[in-house]
Amino acid sequence: MTLAPADTLGSPGIDRFSPAQLLRTARLFSSDPELSSLVDHQSGERRWVEVDSSPYLQIWLLCWPAGTETGWHDHATSVGAFLTVSGTLSEQTSHGHRRIDRTLIAGKGRCFAPGHVHNVSNVGPVMAFSVHLYTPQVTGMTNMRKTNKTARSGSRPGWAPW
Repeated sequence: MTLAPADTLGSPGIDRFSPAQLLRTARLFSSDPELSSLVDHQSGERRWVEVDSSPYLQIWLLCWPAGTETGWHDHATSVGAFLTVSGTLSEQTSHGHRRIDRTLIAGKGRCFAPGHVHNVSNVGPVMAFSVHLYTPQVTGMTNMRKTNKTARSGSRPGWAPW
């Protein structure tokens, strides 16, 4: 058997992380039994707290009351991963004109590339928690809306900032 190196975004190391490394790191942080105490989950609103960061990696904990969502957005040039710690999240993406819905129960996660546009929501009846990682640090997010027109040059077809 020949082992091939994992696909990475560059050479793995202190300033680069493969999608698999991001997801493993999310699993590591999500295993902390005190994690949910880091964020105020009594407010009834979606909340988040930065758990740790370096210039090359950001780690966030998000708290999702039932029925809350992010709205369609991207994470600019950052690669990302998120893992549902508890509860049930849904990620909506699209491919062309087809919408794709994924359900992420506790322990399930996703990786995504720069420019990935999605909407994440808590579709369960109880509070959900998730861990999100970005590399490099997120320097901007664009709220997006679906359009029926072809987008202007330089932007993704079918999506426009709002």
